[in-house]
Amino acid sequence: RMSVRCLKCSLWLLCLLTVTMLWYLNLPSYTVIENLNWMYFYEYEPINHSEFAFTLRERVTCSEQDPFLVILVTSRPADVKARQAIRVTWGAKQSWWGQEVLTYFLLGHQMEPEDNMLALSVQDESTLYGDIIRQDFIDTYYNLTLKTIMAFRWVTEFCPTAKYVMKADSDVFINTGNLVKYLLTYNQSENFFMGYPLIENFSNREIFKKTYISYQEYPFKVFPPYCSGLGYVLSRDLVLRVYEMMAHVKPIRFEDVYVGITLSILKVDIHLPKSNDLFFLYRIGFNTCKFKRLIAAHSYSPEELIQYWQFMQKESSC
Repeated sequence: RMSVRCLKCSLWLLCLLTVTMLWYLNLPSYTVIENLNWMYFYEYEPINHSEFAFTLRERVTCSEQDPFLVILVTSRPADVKARQAIRVTWGAKQSWWGQEVLTYFLLGHQMEPEDNMLALSVQDESTLYGDIIRQDFIDTYYNLTLKTIMAFRWVTEFCPTAKYVMKADSDVFINTGNLVKYLLTYNQSENFFMGYPLIENFSNREIFKKTYISYQEYPFKVFPPYCSGLGYVLSRDLVLRVYEMMAHVKPIRFEDVYVGITLSILKVDIHLPKSNDLFFLYRIGFNTCKFKRLIAAHSYSPEELIQYWQFMQKESSC
């Protein structure tokens, strides 16, 4: 009986392997383009990015006063805990060093209806906090680029007077005061783009990996210089120019690379701070002094955001 079962399993695996091989062999072949030319992605006729309507866009204060910094956080509808953690930690205070800082969350619509018995609905959050920006596309990992386009559109249409804009992930610890202080000290209000730089990052062709991208979607071996989507900062003029350029550049699945492509077409370089301890791509262990010096660190749970923020408020010196 065991041998029959093993034989069936072997035949099943053989069939699966055969189907996979046939599928792979029948994939259309694409030539890797060796010479980098970012104009490859440029379309002379505008591509319409405005087909998605805002279903929530919030009561903004930009028309009343000019915020120094607007932080736009990508978030899934179900991530209520992450949004609440940000609201009581680095996103709680609206004034740093005498400068106004506003924080909003970027959402799409979830595929399944919300279970109102389990958590606060997005509509309820919007009513309570007034910090949700949402369009009517489905909220998935590969729609992050649509979310970023939405962010740039929202700033362009509803908050064009913000001096700086930061796009960040919801699992990022941000030292908001340090960020504002750095921007005030550096004081570059034009062509400013800063984050965790990724230079000569290779495109991944392993089909079952999360970072896979096809030759058809991206024919080059190397990505343009870009900043990780964990958190990057742009000056006002650059946000407006990038959004205008986005109308001519077809989206790809990785939003941070997509922004890098538009900036490469615009011939904008990444600002590289003298210190390497400001942006952290990967999770680092908590250290009060290190966290007081950084701007953004990636991959923390809502509970950790709250705990680390409280530790920082208690410790007055390093």
